[in-house]
Amino acid sequence: MNRIATQSVVGAVVFGFGLSGLVDVLFLHHVLQLHHLVSNVYDPSTLSGLRMNILADGLFSLTMLAVAGVGGGLVWAAERRAAAPLRLKPLAGATVLGVGLFDLLDVVVDHMLLGVHHATHSGAGIYDPHWVVVSLLIVGAGAYLYRHAGGNPVRSEAEA
Repeated sequence: MNRIATQSVVGAVVFGFGLSGLVDVLFLHHVLQLHHLVSNVYDPSTLSGLRMNILADGLFSLTMLAVAGVGGGLVWAAERRAAAPLRLKPLAGATVLGVGLFDLLDVVVDHMLLGVHHATHSGAGIYDPHWVVVSLLIVGAGAYLYRHAGGNPVRSEAEA
């Protein structure tokens, strides 16, 4: 794979990673309020604990926004340097792969190793093994999409 292809695939994975983090914090933390980033460290049922959790969620949101922005910037820069438009299907597969990688990292590191939060406030980790399986399925789906789309996002001479 050439440099443009590598940069675009890495960018798509990084974008998917950041996007998944944003969706996680916005949907699970804020909308459904199933947990917060550090809800096992600071009790969200107290005002001071809730404030700390909301602060941590906000800082995490900004971090994931920056990660998604870096990923999108890498794809954009690769697209600008490519002789022809990049192929969408391999980049979509790489993005889904990044989504799954975030979910896997979250459940293994945050839920299982550090224990800073679990899927629900009262769940005590009972859903963590299920989330590992779902995360691995998402990673597998992204890898499948990437491989079956030809893998290389850079168009060949014949496609251009």
